[in-house]
Amino acid sequence: MKLKIIFILFLVSEITANAQLAFRISNGGLEKPSYLFGTVHLLPGSHLVDCPAFQEAESYCQQLFVETDILNNKIKNNNVEYVQQELTLPDSLTIFDVMGTERMRLLQNRLQENHINLNDSTSKSLWRMKPVFFTTILNSVITIEALRQYPSLLPSSATELMDASAISRAKEHGWEIGELDQITKEQAQNNIKKLSNNSSIEEQADSLMELVNHYDERKEKTMKESEMLPKMIDSWKKGDYQGFESHTKEMVEKESVLLAERNKKWLPVMEEAMKEKPTIFVFGALHLIGSDGIVCLLCDAGYTVEQINIK
Repeated sequence: MKLKIIFILFLVSEITANAQLAFRISNGGLEKPSYLFGTVHLLPGSHLVDCPAFQEAESYCQQLFVETDILNNKIKNNNVEYVQQELTLPDSLTIFDVMGTERMRLLQNRLQENHINLNDSTSKSLWRMKPVFFTTILNSVITIEALRQYPSLLPSSATELMDASAISRAKEHGWEIGELDQITKEQAQNNIKKLSNNSSIEEQADSLMELVNHYDERKEKTMKESEMLPKMIDSWKKGDYQGFESHTKEMVEKESVLLAERNKKWLPVMEEAMKEKPTIFVFGALHLIGSDGIVCLLCDAGYTVEQINIK
């Protein structure tokens, strides 16, 4: 297993399920409209680029803004480096030192169930990782397995993801690509701290063992929760904002603080971009929902935001 898998797993832990909804932004001093597109990060880009509203937006707009340019290798490599630094144990400690013999045996059994063998020569680089890294691995494996219940929903490669497809098309148009999230080393450190709840190494180890000991129950719960995914996707396909809001209510409430923080940081970036030139904004649709969502924030700032319903 290569260490760069850290970045992928870190993203998966953040992604959960979002869905596409399309909005047109006008007035508020804008000469031409800009557009919002909520996405399901793990769905194929065909769902986005085949959308008539997206085709309308491409005919008007001149640049694209996304959460993070996931096709930019420099950005990806920097993020991997930041995350790796924050997830590495101090000094010469290894995960074997932190967990102890018996707990390590139980952890290795769980990892081997998922085809991860820490005794393999290619996996020795993982020995230096903090317990929260292994918690993320196991949680991500559970999430991915739950998603595999719906193979028709998933793309065959990362370059076919919805957000990646939007970026690729923008590059074909010769557009500039902006980022709503500027991930610095400090931000990456804060994200990791949130992932571990600012806990100590010992607390992380205890949390990891809690997951190891109750892995099957956690997996069953996640499988059950994933049953709502087809309903969410159906709401997205129909452009049913209220239906989507209903299906994601619990998720939005759980992530309300993080979503609100990011939305407030994004708003001035979006306003500056729209004043510069007509812009398509592509990001996870959970950011559109609720009183702290981008739709309400833009309306409060004096813009007209209307959902696009093209049959």
